[in-house]
Amino acid sequence: MKHSADKTDAIFQAARKQVRKALKALPAGATPSDEDIHAIRVCSKKLRALLQLYRPGCAKADIKQVEQGLKQLAASYAGLRDAHVQEKTLGRLITCLPPQQQAEAQPLFAYLAAETSASSSQVSPQDPHQGFAEILADWQAKLKLNHRKDPAKGLDYTYRRARALALEAHGGGEDETYHQCRKWSKYYLYQAQLLCNRKAAKASIELLKQLGERLGLFQDHCVLEDSLQASAAQRPELSSAVTHVLAALAEQKHADKEHARQLFEQLYQQPHVPLDC
Repeated sequence: MKHSADKTDAIFQAARKQVRKALKALPAGATPSDEDIHAIRVCSKKLRALLQLYRPGCAKADIKQVEQGLKQLAASYAGLRDAHVQEKTLGRLITCLPPQQQAEAQPLFAYLAAETSASSSQVSPQDPHQGFAEILADWQAKLKLNHRKDPAKGLDYTYRRARALALEAHGGGEDETYHQCRKWSKYYLYQAQLLCNRKAAKASIELLKQLGERLGLFQDHCVLEDSLQASAAQRPELSSAVTHVLAALAEQKHADKEHARQLFEQLYQQPHVPLDC
């Protein structure tokens, strides 16, 4: 059965507003700039966060179907974003090495830059105007709020998911758990910004932003780590430089995790969402 999202569905209205904001500076048919790509990917994440507010009132399968469209749209731009970030991250790490190791790492930087450039040239991203239009149409047909309290229930669901992942990451430290915790903490941030009084939630929002930035760096470090390990396997003459950079990366990842754990302890002490929205 299809439903229509009318003016009482504040979540759908917020989603449509985010899309308009992301595409405002991008004419239909134009090639997205780096700033446009960033806006498209951030918008996709915010819409995925808003989708979780329909839990538990809407069918999980319907939420997943709309979310899949958002994943596909964002993934079509991932190669372009990753290429840019990897070069930037590697360049920053190289400057932290001793002078002799910096010189040794320059061929590695050139090789990775050439590889990422070649990969990004093969990326065929979706048209964002058409992609978002189809996603919003699917959203409007499948999802609706059943009760005015539904968004608050969705916020609590998201908080508990993020908290469970934070506790697991704090205890075990697996990289994938940190990645998942970043995703759900981002959802929690975007939902809190929509639903909660900004003044009352200011402290938590600031901490969530710090956590997102730190775990974003952590993800960039993990992506670069995978690329460097592949480079070492393909180009043995670069193995020494790769070893030096991987050692620096390991230190950075450890610092990322330690900082994240401190933020976990401030954000996720309560069993249920501590914000009054």
